[in-house]
Amino acid sequence: MFRFVIFVCGLFFSMHAFADMPSTKRWKQEKTFSFGDVQIKQSFNSMKDPMDPEFKVRVYDKGRLVLQLNDAAFDAFFSSPDGGAFVGLSNSGWPGTAVIIFERRGRILLLAEHGLARFDYCGETATFVKDWYDSKDPQVRFPPFKLGGEGRDRTPGITLKSCHGETIDLLDTVTKATANGEMTLRDEINIHYGTR
Repeated sequence: MFRFVIFVCGLFFSMHAFADMPSTKRWKQEKTFSFGDVQIKQSFNSMKDPMDPEFKVRVYDKGRLVLQLNDAAFDAFFSSPDGGAFVGLSNSGWPGTAVIIFERRGRILLLAEHGLARFDYCGETATFVKDWYDSKDPQVRFPPFKLGGEGRDRTPGITLKSCHGETIDLLDTVTKATANGEMTLRDEINIHYGTR
């Protein structure tokens, strides 16, 4: 009986290990998100190497390329009411991008990655699963514009629904997640690009 229990536990844990590994299948796909004149094209290509696929995000305004990111992917994008800024969110640890905020002209205002930022996850695996926001009903809201600042403790931020069902401030969440990151940007630069 003891051997059977060990066998079942081993089978269970090995299934989770294989589920968290990249597919060896070679394929490519592109998905387009449209917001009026702005198109966000996201592509995945594992034709050369399934273990090191290409992830790309390209942003076009009236057909003109204004932003291209390599090694980035997001589950969904959201536009501000005036179409001037966009938020991208991801619950995936591969390639590791968690959130981006950028302007229509292509200027990046914020970019956070899993690993450098440690979010309050509801579910997590070593590679793929990094659930931190409610992907089924994210409820992304941009703050109402208010001129001046009298009577306010602070300017409201972009809010969304966390995986715990709470409304959270995106900038506060990223700041906290970055403070709790598994690795600092300084460490990452040293490990990957330091003089050897």
